[in-house]
Amino acid sequence: MAMSTMENLYRQYKGPVFRYLYRMSGDYHLAEELTQETFYRVLISLKGFRGESTLSTWLFRIAFNVYTVNLRDLRRRHNLPLDLDIPDDGRSGDPAHALEDAENHHLIKLALQQLPAGYRTVIVLRAFEGLSFEEISVVLNKSPSTTRVALFRARQKYRQVYNQLAKGVSDLLITK
Repeated sequence: MAMSTMENLYRQYKGPVFRYLYRMSGDYHLAEELTQETFYRVLISLKGFRGESTLSTWLFRIAFNVYTVNLRDLRRRHNLPLDLDIPDDGRSGDPAHALEDAENHHLIKLALQQLPAGYRTVIVLRAFEGLSFEEISVVLNKSPSTTRVALFRARQKYRQVYNQLAKGVSDLLITK
């Protein structure tokens, strides 16, 4: 493979792969490292790509594998951080609305981080990266119907965790 082809592949997919790994790990610097590891593995194994899935699905499968291999080390080193915000693009607006949005985003990200990795992966790939059930099933090495069930259960668990967190926040505000 020509180096320019690998450079083009990296330019095209580094953003989505980074976002996936960032949302999964909650650590900006770790996501950068895992993104680099993912593309290193892509470089090594690109000749073995058989085209049985789309290139993006194959890349997310490699990223998923890189993440899961590093998950044990992640847990051993520290708890997953709560700050999952991808750097702001400089948007401004009403301060009260911005504060409310920030609190809501924090609850969303905190709830997402409390989900098991498999549930988090299904939600992130579907909701944030827009992958189809078929593509997610390839990433997870499961059938599309199993992936649909996993997403349904992940959403249920997410709602449960989010509602508990939101109730905790509102209880704190009421008692103050």
